[in-house]
Amino acid sequence: MSHQSQIARNPRLLFWARAFIEIKAMTAVIVLFYLHRGVTMEQVFWLSIIWSLTALITEVPSGYLADRIGRKRTLLLGAGLLGLMHVGDWFAFGFWQFVPVFIIMSSAFSFFSGTEEAMLYESLVELGQEDQMTQKNGRLFSARSIFKMFIPLVGAWIAQDILEWQFKLLIGVNALALAIAVACLLQLREPRHKKEVLASEVGIFRESLNTIRREPWLLRVALNRLIVFVAIFVAWRINQPLLEGKGLAVVWLGVFDLFTHILIFFGGWYLGRLEARWGAQNLLFLTAVVTALCLFVAGLSENVWVLFTVLVLAIGIGSAREPIFAHLINRHVLHRSRATTLSNLNVIKSVLDIPVLLLAGWLTTQDLQWPLFLGVSLCVLAILVFPVRQKDSHHSS
Repeated sequence: MSHQSQIARNPRLLFWARAFIEIKAMTAVIVLFYLHRGVTMEQVFWLSIIWSLTALITEVPSGYLADRIGRKRTLLLGAGLLGLMHVGDWFAFGFWQFVPVFIIMSSAFSFFSGTEEAMLYESLVELGQEDQMTQKNGRLFSARSIFKMFIPLVGAWIAQDILEWQFKLLIGVNALALAIAVACLLQLREPRHKKEVLASEVGIFRESLNTIRREPWLLRVALNRLIVFVAIFVAWRINQPLLEGKGLAVVWLGVFDLFTHILIFFGGWYLGRLEARWGAQNLLFLTAVVTALCLFVAGLSENVWVLFTVLVLAIGIGSAREPIFAHLINRHVLHRSRATTLSNLNVIKSVLDIPVLLLAGWLTTQDLQWPLFLGVSLCVLAILVFPVRQKDSHHSS
């Protein structure tokens, strides 16, 4: 098989690798799993802060590593860390035993963060198809949801009694899915891209910072993306105990994830068409407004089915925004430092996470619905203070 033919397989291999990594059979009951293993709801948010602190340390070095040793090797290192995470999930009990699990999980995420997008974009450039980045990256993003449209439902059915053996069965499913993902990653072909041998390691890092300074709109767009993302994350973290506390059966948590990922999957799959018709600016504004309205209704409602519906819409629609940002940003980052630049931008999220999750954790000790109003405030902040303007979307044309 020719080099060009192997490169042409990369988007498909990245899609299926991401799809199997994202099976995560415990997604619909993951917070209930932590509670079952002796972690309190407030400590769940503390673990998320540990994730963010780890990302602060590992995000830029991992992106830097991807620029130096190649995308494929970096993705395989990330997959190896995910394997260690599954081992940790099998044995951990209580807050302190889950701390190293979250450190490993966050480190693994950092190895994938930005690296998949960089490899996809450079593969398309080599094929002369870079104008398809929005469509291809939208489909790569939809890979996160293809199995989640039914696996979490199965997982919630298996774990409906919240028993230890049920959770361990789901951990085994995750480990098997990871093995299949690794098989896909091993078949990837590194795209050809020029590397200046004399360029120092610091040069790549400095180059990425210069890109952000040269294109100040990148920072504003990244903040719009990340602030709404954190709002959605807070809602996602509390939805399981909140809905179960309102009387929803555990199996219905699987249905919740099913509907959420149907929205994410089809939003990502048809994103290219939607952006072509409505424009990136309008799509990002409308999705942020709808997310804020849904979170506001969820914060006020006592009806479990109203809560169920608006939280599905908030998490599904809010999450579907991601590939638009990837397209806006990727077009203006030099390929040699792309993974490092994306990692630098993602570090902002880790900084933002710490105060927000501390506050969200405290709010859960008062009322599980109060963090939803925090999410509304974050969406309003993104819309009013860090708007995506028409000229930003023109940068990507």
